[in-house]
Amino acid sequence: MIENVFEELKGIGAVTSGSDFSEQWLGMEASYYRGLRAKQRDPSVRALANCAVRLRGRAGILQRSAYPQIRLAAQRYQVLAEQCLNGLLAACDGERGGNEGV
Repeated sequence: MIENVFEELKGIGAVTSGSDFSEQWLGMEASYYRGLRAKQRDPSVRALANCAVRLRGRAGILQRSAYPQIRLAAQRYQVLAEQCLNGLLAACDGERGGNEGV
């Protein structure tokens, strides 16, 4: 899921690298996303929450534009925010199920 968010943001020019993604969207250190990929791990609840909030914020700003193409971009950001929120909910459900630390 987080890979899709990264690729979408890269595709629209919002990030240029995994380091940018880690810092600007996940609110983590530059090597965070690279570490996730290398270890094949899911992002933390904190990283997902940061990403969802930042994506929603960007969507809100773009949605206020007078230009239809920019409002369309806002919809893409909103979809990505929802993906992060779904990942966050799934992570929280996993923790409640006694799977923390797995």
